Order: sequence, then structure tokens, then C-alpha cells
Amino acid sequence: MQAVTKKRLIISLIAIASVIVFVGVFLGVYALAVAFCETTITLDTTKKYQTFEGFGASSAWIYQDMDRLDASEQDEVSELLYGDSGLMLNTFRYNIGGGSNEIGGYGEGSLNGTNSYFIAERFTGDYSVFADESNYDFTKCAVVDSMFEQALAKGNIESVVFFANSPHYLMTKNGKTHGEVEYDNNLKEEAYGAFSDYLLVSVNYLYENIICKYDPDIKVYISPVNEPQWKWGGASASQEGCHYDPEPLGKFYDVFYDRLTEYNAENGTDYIMDIFECGKYQMIFSSANVKEYMNELSKYDWFENVDNISVHSYGADNSKFDKSVFFDYMSKDFADKTISVTEYCVLEFGVDKTMDMGVYNAQTILRDLKYLNAVSWSWWLGVSQGDYEDGLVYWNTTEDGGNVINKYKRYYVLGQFSRYIPSGSVRIEAGYSDFMSFNGVECVAFQRPDGSIALVVINDSGLSHDIKIKGDFDNVTQIVTDENVNWDSKEFAYSGKVSVSPMSVTTFILS
Repeated sequence: MQAVTKKRLIISLIAIASVIVFVGVFLGVYALAVAFCETTITLDTTKKYQTFEGFGASSAWIYQDMDRLDASEQDEVSELLYGDSGLMLNTFRYNIGGGSNEIGGYGEGSLNGTNSYFIAERFTGDYSVFADESNYDFTKCAVVDSMFEQALAKGNIESVVFFANSPHYLMTKNGKTHGEVEYDNNLKEEAYGAFSDYLLVSVNYLYENIICKYDPDIKVYISPVNEPQWKWGGASASQEGCHYDPEPLGKFYDVFYDRLTEYNAENGTDYIMDIFECGKYQMIFSSANVKEYMNELSKYDWFENVDNISVHSYGADNSKFDKSVFFDYMSKDFADKTISVTEYCVLEFGVDKTMDMGVYNAQTILRDLKYLNAVSWSWWLGVSQGDYEDGLVYWNTTEDGGNVINKYKRYYVLGQFSRYIPSGSVRIEAGYSDFMSFNGVECVAFQRPDGSIALVVINDSGLSHDIKIKGDFDNVTQIVTDENVNWDSKEFAYSGKVSVSPMSVTTFILS
């Protein structure tokens, strides 16, 4: 019996080894074949997915210091982000501050504090003063508002999201714009209504006095809470932020939604509540507790009237798995909600100017569009300073006090999407014959409102690849960003195949 058992074990091991060898050989041959052979992208306009609304970036922090730039430099920044020669972003994310600069900010030289419009001396304990716009000084954020107006003047902005990282410090338990301790629910319950009024008065001023000068039909969203899961407190706090447990968050949104609905009815406005700026949508091995928050919010009647859930791509980054898991969860439990990615950057020190970082960022964007079905996508800071991976445009000063405006590969790869996928574009099926992505190529395609197709192809390999595109088109405009060029464009008649260069992001406009 023992000999028979040993024999069976040996046979089993040989069988397993044979399978492993076979699979290894198959994958090796497959990888070698796709690395050097022509592959095919098949476009199918009958298979449609999400309708896309646009790309954006945030004006937080740095914008309040931009009076140090002269008029031409300010215009250069606005053009780079929102102009026709720049990224053509159509979403502006405006930070409604909690007023931390009035109580010392976040350290000498830090720009992470904010001003607020409210005149603090008018508050003597009665929170109703926040509903009266005569208690506001609308010159206190003049620099930010000037940059906001310059962006609107470019003519491409279609939506504005007014977001708050913290309630006004007069409404918090500790009188600060971050918690006294980590994970402290810092907003006073009796101030829920006051915080709602503070946002509505501030937003309405900006709408009537700035937005309406350019286009009163611009969509206006108000996002009162930002990344509620995180700790936002304690001695290490370095920026405005407010933690909310699921239950307090639901209660606050309940008050805010009622105030917003009443305000819209009384003033003829159409402001939209945006929730819940989830700090991380990872479902597996994550402390984000997305399900707990979604389950709590879904208990309220107003939740049925919310069409979209906003999330941040921190942690998920370029992971197909994390994006697919979250989308499957939303499709199963909240199928009536779309998903917007409203914030992302690479949380690392040291600005990587290379195409390696460009391709990494492009993969994050493409996979959010393809696997998360994101209906909009925004980067974190439009303008940054220093040596951190959070900006699209970098403003730094020289030794003689001059200003230098820089942009790197991540800027250009975002433009490969934002310049060519306008609002109203619909994602269509783009099947790729290298289904295992061994050759480093992946793609996403949108049918644009004019009927043409924007196909974005990423190649993260060190080899160029010939690709056959199957679809109904004759002419091609090809725009390339790689290690050597930025937005390099050419037009040609389609002859049966196209080529993508090594470590590149290429947009094809097919008509």
C-alpha cells in the first residue's frame, strides 16, 4: 500500500509539473508572439457604456498666493489648465475654506490654511448669522476669485464643484479646522444648519457675481465633506480636514439636503449636492470602510435623488483589480448611481518628470474610465509648489525672486485625454486582441458628440507596436506624447495599421 501511495504521489507531481511547464511554455510563446506581431483593436459603437462629463483640477491652497505672479504669468497658468492651447479642463474645483488662516493657519510659510468670507466678529453664539450675507466680506478671497474668473474667461468650463475640507472653525468642537484628536467628529451637531448656510451663501455669491458673468448655465455642485474616513486630527494635522463617522455624516447630509432644496426653491437656483468624496474606494484590505458609509447614507430618502457618488483614486492608483471590485459592488448594490473620480495625485515626495510617471498616471486615468466607468475625472492640485507629486503645473521661484512655470509629462498625458474627449462623449467597446496585455498596450475609446472616435492607447513597453484598428473610419489624426515629444500631431489617411512608440500615450481621432 505504501508503494502504491508513493507511486500515485510521484505521478501526481509529474502531472502538476507537466502542467506548469506547459503553461509556462504557452505563456512564453504567447508573450513572444504578441511582443513582435501586429495586434488588433476592434471598435464597436453598438456597445456603449458611460457618458462622459469632463476633466478637472482643484484650486486649493496655492491659488491664494498667486498675486505674487504678474498678470501675464497668471494668464499663462490659466491658459495651461483651462485654455484651448492647454489642457482644456472643463471642471473647476473651488475650495471653500474653513478660515484657518484667521487662527494661525498651518505653520509659517504653509499655504494649506484658507481664508473665509465670513466676518468672525459677527458671531456671538447665534448660528443664524451665517445665513445673512451681510455678515460676509466678499473681498477676503480676492486672489482666488481673480484666478477663478480668469479660468472661466477661457470659455471651456462647464461645471464648478465647490468643496470644503472642513467646516468654518467657529462651528467645530475645538475651534480649529481639524480635530483635537484623530478620528474626532469635529463638526458640532447644532452647527449642521449653520455650515449648510455658510456654504450656500458663499456659493451663491460666487455664482451670481462671477459665474453668471460668463455662463449662467454652468452646472454648480456643492460638496460639503471631503474624505470623511480619514483621521484629520491630532498634533500631526497639517491641513484643514474633518472626520465624520457614517452616522454623523448621514445626519449632516440630511440637514444639508433639506437646506439646499429649500434654498433652490426660494432663490430659483439649481445647485446640486455632491457626495461623498470617498478618500479611497478600495474594497479589499482597506481601512476606508466604503460599505459602512454607503449603507448608512442609503438609509435616507434623499439618497434616491443623488445620481452620482464621488470618489478619490488614492490607494487604488492604476490597479485594475481595485477598480473592478468597486464597480462590481456599485453595480450590484447601487446600480442607479454613476461614479466620478474627483481627486487623485501620486502621494510621494520628489517630482518625477519622466515618461515613466507619465505612463503611470495615464494608466490610472484610463483604468478609472474603463474599469470604474467614471463619468468625470479630476486631478488634485492644478498648481503646486515644491517637490511633491501633487501638481499639474508647477510654480517655483528662482534665487533672484523670479517666477518659473513648469509642466512635466503627467501634464501632457492628461492632455491626451482632456483635449480630445469632450463632455457628451460616450465610451464604446474597444477590444484588444492581446487579451492578456503581454505587449504592454491597452486602450479606451469614446464616440464624440460629432460622431468621430477618440481612441487613447498606452504602450508601457520598451518596444514600438503596429496595431490594426477595425472600425468604420477613413481618416486619422494621431497625437503622441512619449519621452521625446509632447502632443506631437499629424493627420493621414488610414492605410490598415498605425504604430505606437515605446513608453507612450497616443490619441487617435478616427473620422
